[in-house]
Amino acid sequence: MDASTFFERRFECLFTELNYYLLLLSPAILRESIASSEIENIHTTMIEVLQNQLFPEKEQRETDKEVLRYRDAILWGKTQLEKLPISTRLILGIQNKLIPSSHGNYRQQQNAIVNHRTMQRIYTPPVARDIPQLMSNWETFINMEEGIDPLIKAAISHYQFEAIHPFEDGNGRTGRILMVLYLVSVEVLDWPILFISGYINKNRSEYYQLLNDITNNNKWDEFILFMLNGFYLQAKETRELLLKIMRLFEEYKQKSKIEHRKIYSADLVEALFTFPIITPVKLGKELGIHYATASRHLHQLAKAKMLGEQKVGKYHFFINKELLKVMQSL
Repeated sequence: MDASTFFERRFECLFTELNYYLLLLSPAILRESIASSEIENIHTTMIEVLQNQLFPEKEQRETDKEVLRYRDAILWGKTQLEKLPISTRLILGIQNKLIPSSHGNYRQQQNAIVNHRTMQRIYTPPVARDIPQLMSNWETFINMEEGIDPLIKAAISHYQFEAIHPFEDGNGRTGRILMVLYLVSVEVLDWPILFISGYINKNRSEYYQLLNDITNNNKWDEFILFMLNGFYLQAKETRELLLKIMRLFEEYKQKSKIEHRKIYSADLVEALFTFPIITPVKLGKELGIHYATASRHLHQLAKAKMLGEQKVGKYHFFINKELLKVMQSL
């Protein structure tokens, strides 16, 4: 084998590996998006989000738009890390992706965190005029190389961001995205896949109490230990999720290749994992084939019980039920 052929094959191998990780990224990040939005009382389900992402934007429910924007914001942030540090430009860009009406600007007015059940004011953030300087200090801290363990720094900077509360809305979601992106930036994570919002959701009362304990009593140790435990548990859970998806993906590939040789392609199977709920039109666009051909492929797989079917109004959905079970199993 000459050098040219060797490097061509090596590039193909790396490209396939990259696509494989991107394939795993899609369902895992969507799961995080739903959990993070739920912390902010934005309630929807995995199935509803997966269906709504196939609709034109004007037909999408607002709650599902919020979840999809979170997914888009974290993926956008990951691409920006290739050319930007954790910085004001990155933070404002994430906020703009999450809440387009904010135009990616820091708040101009005083706000407060209120218990919506009792209407009691829980916390009053700094005044708006101080935000640029406070965020500049935050940016300096998170990019400073002073020997603090990255996981501890992630916990400290998360509290600091939430205490500054720089935006009118979306501070919690932006803060959780930044926490994961920071761990990517320091190479603790390769991809922004860490189901930290699931942990916070399960322990929401304790999370908020520990934040308050720092504010009121400067009690850092308990919060840092709480977050370190979350990083550990969620890293294990995320790894288990990805391994399950990988195994299922390989099973689908082999079964399709053996039992549906005439329609099999790696792109077809990848599309069914990137979009666990899909329509013939969407599959046609993904594969570059006519939607009628895509429809025949999907019907064949549904007849073989590899996919489920559901009709919602004018839409005919084909559902990777086994993948949905995995995504909702942990």
